Amino acid sequence: MFRRFLSFVLALIIIVLWWQPLNLGLTEVTIPDNVNAREVGRFLAGQHIVRNIDEFLFWLKVLGRERHLRAGTYELYRYKNPIYVINQLYRGGRSEVVITIPEGLTIHETARILADHGMVDYDRFIDLCTDKNLITKLGLRVGSLEGYIFPDTYSLSRQQNEESIIGILIDNFNQHIADYDLMDRDSLHRVIILASIVEKEAKYEDERPIIASVFINRLRLKRPLESCATVLYVLKAEEPMATRQQLSERDLEVASPYNTYLHVGLPPGPICSPGESSIRAVISPAEVDYLYFVAKGDGRHYFSRTYREHVAAKDRYQ
Repeated sequence: MFRRFLSFVLALIIIVLWWQPLNLGLTEVTIPDNVNAREVGRFLAGQHIVRNIDEFLFWLKVLGRERHLRAGTYELYRYKNPIYVINQLYRGGRSEVVITIPEGLTIHETARILADHGMVDYDRFIDLCTDKNLITKLGLRVGSLEGYIFPDTYSLSRQQNEESIIGILIDNFNQHIADYDLMDRDSLHRVIILASIVEKEAKYEDERPIIASVFINRLRLKRPLESCATVLYVLKAEEPMATRQQLSERDLEVASPYNTYLHVGLPPGPICSPGESSIRAVISPAEVDYLYFVAKGDGRHYFSRTYREHVAAKDRYQ
C-alpha cells in the first residue's frame, strides 16, 4: 500500500515539475521573422527555454500552431514545459509591435509610419538611411537605403533602436533577394531601380511584367524612359509627405538626373521600395515589343508599339 502511495506521489511530482518546473530564471529572447518551427525549436533549445526540439515540435503539432508562432521579443522561463512556451509565442512578445510597410513607399514615408507607431525618431531614421558607415555595415554599396526597405509586415520591439530596426528591414530584403540569381550588387541595384519605377507605374499584377518590358525595350534602344513617377519623386523630394499625383508640362522640364524625360537611361537610384512582384517583373519581363503605355483612367494601361498609336491612345484616354 505504502509503495503504491509512494509511486503515486513520485509520479505526481514528475508531472508537476514537467508542467510547472522550478523557476530557473527569465531569459529574454527574440524570435526572428520568416523562420520555420524547427528553427524556432532549435533556437529555444540553444537558449535553454525548452529541453528537447522534438518534444517542442510534437506539442506544436498537437496544438495545431505550427504556423502561428509570432516573431518578437519575449521574456521566457528556462526549461518551462513546451505548452507554456508555445502559448507565449502564439500570443506575441511582451513588447511586440506589428507594423506593415506597404509597397511603393519612400524612406520618408516609411519613417513616418514607424515614427507614428513610436518606434523611431523620424529625423534619426532618415539620417541613418543615408549613413555611409551603416550602409556599408549592412553589406550594401549604395548612397541611400531608398528602395531597399522590403515591404512586409514586421514584428518589432520597443527596446530596439533605429539602427537595429533598419537592420531587421534590410535583413528581410536580403532574404527575399537571395531567391533570385543576381550576379552582383551592381546588377541588383539596376534591378531595384527599375522595379521601383514599375512599382509606381503599375496598379495591376498582370501589367507589371509588360510595363517592365516597355522600359527595358526603351533602355535597349537608348530612348528616355519618360516615366512620370520619376518626376513626381523629384517634386516630392522637396515636400516628402506631399500627395501630389498630376504633372504639368512645366514639371516635365524639372532639372534633375531623376527626370527620365530629359535623361536617357536609369535614374541614379530607386524612387521607392518595390514589392516582390515588381522585382520579379523586372527579372522576368513579358516578351512584348511595346514602347509606350498610357493610363486608361481605371488603373489599367493601353500599350502601343508606335508613337502614332500612342498619340491616338492619349487622345482617346486623356
